[in-house]
Amino acid sequence: MTVEWVADSDADGVDDAIDLCPGTPANTEVNDYGCPIDLPGCDYTTSTVTLASTGGSSGSAVSTRYVLADNSGVILQINPTASFTGLSGTATYMALALTYEGAVSNLQVGNLLSDVSASCMDWSNALVFKACVQAPVTCDYQIGQTITLRAAGGSTGPGTRTSYVLTDATGKLVKVSSAPSFSTADLTAGTYMAYALTYTDDNSIANLVANGTNTISQVTASCLAKSPALSLTICGCPTAVCVPLIVSRVR
Repeated sequence: MTVEWVADSDADGVDDAIDLCPGTPANTEVNDYGCPIDLPGCDYTTSTVTLASTGGSSGSAVSTRYVLADNSGVILQINPTASFTGLSGTATYMALALTYEGAVSNLQVGNLLSDVSASCMDWSNALVFKACVQAPVTCDYQIGQTITLRAAGGSTGPGTRTSYVLTDATGKLVKVSSAPSFSTADLTAGTYMAYALTYTDDNSIANLVANGTNTISQVTASCLAKSPALSLTICGCPTAVCVPLIVSRVR
C-alpha cells in the first residue's frame, strides 16, 4: 500500500495543487476548484465589470486570456482584457487569467476550467465576486402622459355599467374613470394595475371611490365582474408646479 500525503492548506477539501482560491475561510462551501460557491454581499451592480491585472509572463510566444466562469467552473466569457460585459441577475463568478505558450485546447465557452490544457500554461488564482444587476425598467408611460387603454368584451346595455380603475401596487384605488384612460400628472413613478369593473346599475356598488383607503378587493356589488389586472409601469418625475412668491414689507 502506498500512502500519498495531499496538501490542503485551507482545509476546504481541495488539494493545494488545483485550489484556485487558497486561504478560503473555514466552513465556506466551495466548488471543485476550492472557490466559494456564493458570497453574502454584492461586489458589483453593473452589467460590465473591469478588473485590474498585474504581473505574469510576457514575450512574443506568450498569450494571456481573461476568463469568466460561473460558480461551478463553466466558462462564460474569454477576453483579451480583464473586462466582462453582459452580466445580469444575481450570481457569483470566478475571474481568472490564463497564461500559455503554443496551442491551447478546450478554451471555449461552455467548457469547464478543468478541460483547458496546453503544453505550458498557468492559471492565476481566481477572483471571486458577486454581481447583482437589476433588469432594466421598461416604462409604459412617463408622468404627464395620459394612460389610454383598449377595452373589449364584457356586458353592455341597460342595467349594466362599466368603470375603469387604476390601483397602486398594494391594490389601493388611485383613480376611477368611466373611460379606459387616466391622467398621470398627479402620480408618482411606480407600478400600477388597471382593471375594468362591470356591475349592475342598481346602486349596489360599494367602495368604488379613490379615497386613499379603499382597495380593489373591497369593491362589491350585487353582480360584479372584474377583468384580469393589467400591470403598468410609470416612470419620471411629478409635473412641476409653479407657485408664485408672496412679497411683503418687513415691518
